[in-house]
Amino acid sequence: MDDSFVDLRYRGEAGNGNDSFWPSFTDIMMVVVMIFMLASTFLMVRNWDLVRELRATIEAEREAEALARSMTETSATLEERLAHAQHEISELRMQLMRANELNQSLQTQLGDTGQRLQTAESERDRLATDLKQARREVQLADDRHRQLSDAYATLEQRLLETLAEVEQLEQAREAHSEEMAELRQKFSVSEQQFAMLQGDYDDLEVKYNKLIKPARSAKGKHVVSVRYWKEGKYYQIRVKDMDEEGYQTVSRKQLHQRLTELKDKYGGKLYVKVIIPDDSGLSYSEAWGFTFNILKQYDYYHQDQPGGSGQE
Repeated sequence: MDDSFVDLRYRGEAGNGNDSFWPSFTDIMMVVVMIFMLASTFLMVRNWDLVRELRATIEAEREAEALARSMTETSATLEERLAHAQHEISELRMQLMRANELNQSLQTQLGDTGQRLQTAESERDRLATDLKQARREVQLADDRHRQLSDAYATLEQRLLETLAEVEQLEQAREAHSEEMAELRQKFSVSEQQFAMLQGDYDDLEVKYNKLIKPARSAKGKHVVSVRYWKEGKYYQIRVKDMDEEGYQTVSRKQLHQRLTELKDKYGGKLYVKVIIPDDSGLSYSEAWGFTFNILKQYDYYHQDQPGGSGQE
């Protein structure tokens, strides 16, 4: 054989001629077929894997395309939702600002309300106190009213009794009216007689004094002058001793004290000179009463006459 081919024959059968060639070829063909089958199987498996991968790739592309469409739609939806959310956020911010302003206003109103509430509570307490006081006053007034009612009933009863007594007295007065008239007539007559007797007594006293007593004189006497007059409704008194240069204003009490001291000092030599000015403003009874009392108490000439003691 040619040296370019490999001898595939079994070494033990190399000398058998043409009979050993076909089995060797068959083995070769079997090997080739097996290789082909293995290659075909490998290619089929590979193709199957490629087909499967291709299908997976196509499915992945479809899914990617669907995802892209979905993402596009989602992106558009998200943009719309984002815009809508931003719009809602803006509205919420505005609402929040409004709520804050409203809260501040409510806080201010709450503070004012709290202050007004405190004022109202204070006013309520004051009114409650006033109400209690008013109730006490009403109670006191009711008690006073009951007391006055009882007193009024008592007074009314006493008034009725008094009216009855007055009626009885009126009847008694009417019964004794004639007797009273007679008594008044008798008293009037007696009063006239007494006045006449008093006048006669005064005349006799004057005549008696003129007969037994010398005339009143300041000679050898210690003279004190007293001026007496009236200004408006006030009485004025001034006194001057003979040893003094001018008059001194004194009260009635001071006048009596001073005249008492002079009387104790000079005794029966004290001459009191009472001066009533022309425009004194005194009535006759006021001027005469003052002069008579001063002379009766302190002047020497009137000391031995009845009633010549005691102050005005």
